[in-house]
Amino acid sequence: MQEPRRPAFAKEFPRTADLDDVVAAFARGDYASVRAQAIRLEQASSDPDVRGAARVLFDRTRPDPLGVALLVIAALLLVTMAGWWMAHGRPPS
Repeated sequence: MQEPRRPAFAKEFPRTADLDDVVAAFARGDYASVRAQAIRLEQASSDPDVRGAARVLFDRTRPDPLGVALLVIAALLLVTMAGWWMAHGRPPS
């Protein structure tokens, strides 16, 4: 099986074994592994470039704030409409 291609934003990252593992996990779509390894790598590395790259990878696995806000608005709308229907709804005549 062929290794996934390195993402375009990661082309300028330093080439270390640990960071390459995190980038490969990101390319595979294993974001849970990326989040765990990136935090560990950011705390353990003494190289500021590696720490910065790990932070970038971690930040790219965060949910989109607009998507989260829209999901919350949709949930509030659903709860409001369900509450109104339960309070004011009548059976058909």
